[in-house]
Amino acid sequence: MLNQDEKEFLLNLAKRSVEYFLVNRAPLPISSADISEQWGEETALLKSLGAFVTLEIDGKLRGCIGNLFAQGFLFENIILNAIAAGFKDPRFPPMRKDELNCLAYEISILGAMEKVTDLHTIQIGKHGLLVKNNLHQGILLPQVALERKWDIDTFLKQTCLKAGLASDAHKHPETEIYYFSAEIIN
Repeated sequence: MLNQDEKEFLLNLAKRSVEYFLVNRAPLPISSADISEQWGEETALLKSLGAFVTLEIDGKLRGCIGNLFAQGFLFENIILNAIAAGFKDPRFPPMRKDELNCLAYEISILGAMEKVTDLHTIQIGKHGLLVKNNLHQGILLPQVALERKWDIDTFLKQTCLKAGLASDAHKHPETEIYYFSAEIIN
């Protein structure tokens, strides 16, 4: 989907966005015209794609925020999600200046959501999961199950728990399960 130069640009963009916000308390000022001028009109950076930005320090999660569905251009999502991961993830305090040099960045560009009709079609390492039940929903990216060496049942249970549901909620008929692929950039 993205070429190597675009991937490197997005990683650098996430880093610059966090650093810029720490100093200026505003998003990095880049427009679609800037992107178009540098990359051309056909670049994936100007596509409307869902994306997550994950921040880690010493291999431990420091923030992860994203959007399942496209909300504007990809480059805009990366800027806003990087800022949100660093400063607005409710699980962590806002980023401090002394943490900047320790941060590792990972970006997940999401593919289309597909409703799961057969749990055996879920592939660890290839698919992320979204579990929905009424107002509850939880998402886990494809790399989470792979990194933690989960099987499909554990992956489903953990996604249900992330949604604030019982661990076996995926077995209930009113629960919807979707999978998606993601292009991981790190």
